Amino acid sequence: MGMALVNGAYYMNTMIGTKERERLQALDSYCILDTPPEKDFDDVAKLASDICGTPIAVVNLIGDRRQFFKAEVGLGVRETPFESSFCAKAILENDFLLVPDATKDHRFDCNPLVVGAPHLRFYAGALLKTSEGLPLGTVCVLDYEPRQLSELQQRTLRVLASQVMARLELRRLAASEVAARKLALEDNARYKAVLESAIDYAIVVSGRDGLITDWNEGAVRVLGWTAAEARGHDVSFFFTPEDREAGIPESEMRAAAVHGRSMDERWHLRKSGERFWANGELMPLVADDGSLQGYVKILRDQTEKRLAEEQRQLLLEEMAHRVKNSFAVVQAVATQSLRGIAPEVTTTFQERLIALGRAHDMLLQTSWQSTQLKALIDSVLLRDTFIERFQLQGPDVDVGPKAAMSLSLLLHELATNALKYGSLSVDDGRVDISWIIRGEEFELTWREVGGPPAFAPQRKGFGSRLIGLGVNGSRKVDLDYGDTGFFARFRASAASLTS
Repeated sequence: MGMALVNGAYYMNTMIGTKERERLQALDSYCILDTPPEKDFDDVAKLASDICGTPIAVVNLIGDRRQFFKAEVGLGVRETPFESSFCAKAILENDFLLVPDATKDHRFDCNPLVVGAPHLRFYAGALLKTSEGLPLGTVCVLDYEPRQLSELQQRTLRVLASQVMARLELRRLAASEVAARKLALEDNARYKAVLESAIDYAIVVSGRDGLITDWNEGAVRVLGWTAAEARGHDVSFFFTPEDREAGIPESEMRAAAVHGRSMDERWHLRKSGERFWANGELMPLVADDGSLQGYVKILRDQTEKRLAEEQRQLLLEEMAHRVKNSFAVVQAVATQSLRGIAPEVTTTFQERLIALGRAHDMLLQTSWQSTQLKALIDSVLLRDTFIERFQLQGPDVDVGPKAAMSLSLLLHELATNALKYGSLSVDDGRVDISWIIRGEEFELTWREVGGPPAFAPQRKGFGSRLIGLGVNGSRKVDLDYGDTGFFARFRASAASLTS
């Protein structure tokens, strides 16, 4: 199930030569092919499947005429035939390959996995690339139905691919350090050269007792202590007091000894007392006879990235606070300004403001980037209170801020009308809401069941005009006022949902 649906001849004609040899050598340097499943990579595949809403997700590596799945969801195998691989095609791309419908793509419409079982239709993959730009494989998702990915989902796949490469780099560095440690018994100078070459990473070597024996130049740069100052100290001395009290250093060593590695992301201490955020990996040093000799820990400073994310979240929360205050002011002014007006007009206006406020709260939970359509509908229609009155059916769909606001007002208006005049005005009535993405178009239907006959409004007020605008102002609206109840269909471009 790789990523290219290309035949062997095309692949060989394109990739053969020096570059392909360099690529295969780079892949071999990570010692990752044919290794057993690992939780960190399994979590990436699971997260890719969950976020993109696909039944299949793979962390895939392309070797010499073969493809190996380091992690997979929905396949149950570790390899599939190379000749029908999507991923072998994906590594020929610069960064990302998106195939909305393989039956309409000349590169894949004859692929056996498309024309025959399991009848794949959709594929999207982000490249796993070395710092030299050599492609190793992909983090990819596949589906049996044509579909699209939002910009957020595509960015997430790219971020997951970057995370996989970061783990692979840590793994290669750790493996190099373990190999260097063994070589040190024969050639100490060679060992030191390997240790000191990784100046962007803090590499700390300790014995079985946790006392530091080696401390590279990268550790001096990241942590502040010289090698002479660090040697002989327990490795816990650059952990925070709270982590030391909680026994985190000892817990990491136990996990590394049992599982072969222990990974973490947490705050650590520099010599100055300053805290910094780092991701790291701890690996055991094992002699040829299998006995535990000590540990090697590799840290990378990620403080700037962490602080930038915290600052962004703080700004979003402050913005949310101010927007809520604005909603409250508008509501208060409206209440005063509409005195003497029919109470139902004031109530309708306030309810529309509340619907916007609920959409705002949903978006805040995802840093104002997008929210799930089903969760938005649940919030706007208060389905936790009236769950038996609404039936929902549709795939996981991300909606951006603009579409979320539009849908909130639209759904609120439809629900208000159903409560006053339609199926929700009677005890046994309900509303069926469904949505689907057909190619490049999004479609949402609202069907009222078990209520009185529906009649078109005699005059068009704000609510009728709002419904007529449709989703994001697309104006693609079909309305039916029938004897069995009200029915509406709204259509808009799928791309507009995430804009």
